Order: sequence, then structure tokens, then C-alpha cells
Amino acid sequence: MLSSLQGCNGFLQRKLIDHQRKNGGDDGYGKSTIRKNKSKDAAVTHAVAERKRRERINSHLHTLKKLFPYLPKKDKPRVLTEAVTQLKELRKNVAQQLELSSLFLPSENDVVIVNYCDNEERTIKTTICCEDRPGLNRDISSAIRSVQGRMIKAEMATVGGRTKAEMVVVLGKANGGEKDVGQLKRALKAVVENRALEVL
Repeated sequence: MLSSLQGCNGFLQRKLIDHQRKNGGDDGYGKSTIRKNKSKDAAVTHAVAERKRRERINSHLHTLKKLFPYLPKKDKPRVLTEAVTQLKELRKNVAQQLELSSLFLPSENDVVIVNYCDNEERTIKTTICCEDRPGLNRDISSAIRSVQGRMIKAEMATVGGRTKAEMVVVLGKANGGEKDVGQLKRALKAVVENRALEVL
């Protein structure tokens, strides 16, 4: 009788092990159930975050649709395209107005302009526009000295991290010449690009 009970016990143990293997190691205490609950919680959290993100996007799109009421209501890509087009146009108009106005403000683009001033051989008007940074004035002075020039007039403005400078420079050499103008332009371009000045 005892031997038949032991055989039955062994049979039950094998069945339990087989059952655990089939159910992913669940030992009867709900480990697989806990894993399923965690993945459900993660999915719910993700769904809530995604819903909030979509609500924010739709809210901003609704605002844009009010600005462009002539567009189809459900055409989101067209609303975004129109908004980008309008912003580019506004930006261009503002840049044109600034150029026409008497305001002395830096532009968004890096600029280096070097021209003779009133047909004088030794007097040059220079304009630069670049990102503002510590040591910019020192670099400009070094560029002018590199062609033996002397600044006699300067006007500078810095707005929003951009600087514009207009200077009148008198070249040290009596003949001035295209070579010196070219060297000054290269030196000022190195300043705008924030490169070390080359030995000219």
C-alpha cells in the first residue's frame, strides 16, 4: 500500500512540473498574472500619455485653423504647410522692412562688405554682421591692423546674439590698392567665421 502511494505521489509531482513548464513557470502563486498586470499597466500609462500628446497637437492645430479659416477643416498637413509658408513670408517682409528702414540692426545672415568710400583710394567702408561673442571687437581691430589700417569711425549694434558693425577704415599705405582691400576682406571674413587670422 505504501509503495502505491509513493508511486502516486511521484506521478503527481511530474504532472505539476509539466503544468509549470506549460504555464511559463507559474508556480500557483500568480507570477505570470503579475507579469501580465505590469504589461497592462504600462500599456495604459502609454495610452494616457499618447492621448494627452494628441490633444495638445489638436489644440494647436485648432488655433492654426482659426488663422486660416479658408482651408479645409480636416486637412492637417495643408494647415501646417500654410502656416510654414505664411511664417516664411512674414520673416522675409520683416527683413525687407529692416533693410529699408533707418534702423541699424543686425541681420540673420553673416555678412562681409568692403567698398571704397567716395572714390578715395585709402578710405574704405566695411560692414560685417555675425554672431556676437566675447573678443569680437578685439578680432575686428586685429583684422584692420593686419593691413596696416586705422579705424576712424565705427557704429555697432547687438540684438538677440547678433552683431552688426559698420566701420570706416583708412589704409596705412599711401597707395591702398586692391591687394589691401582683398586682404582686409579676407581678414574680416575670418572674424565673421570665428577663425584665427592667417598671416597675410
